[in-house]
Amino acid sequence: MGVFNFAGVKVADAPPSAIPKCPKCEKDLDEIWVKSKGTGFVKKEQILMCPYCRIFLGFGSFSL
Repeated sequence: MGVFNFAGVKVADAPPSAIPKCPKCEKDLDEIWVKSKGTGFVKKEQILMCPYCRIFLGFGSFSL
């Protein structure tokens, strides 16, 4: 497991059958849309979206 240390909280891998739900439309997210900007060599940014209601789910950025 990773380096996270939450006092009093057990962090475990999700079972393969666990499918997350969208926090807005509550549909099962069997896929998540990813929009990317950049090449990845110098800088790359990505946003994650629900394919059903298109709500913003998360953001990631990588740069050298």
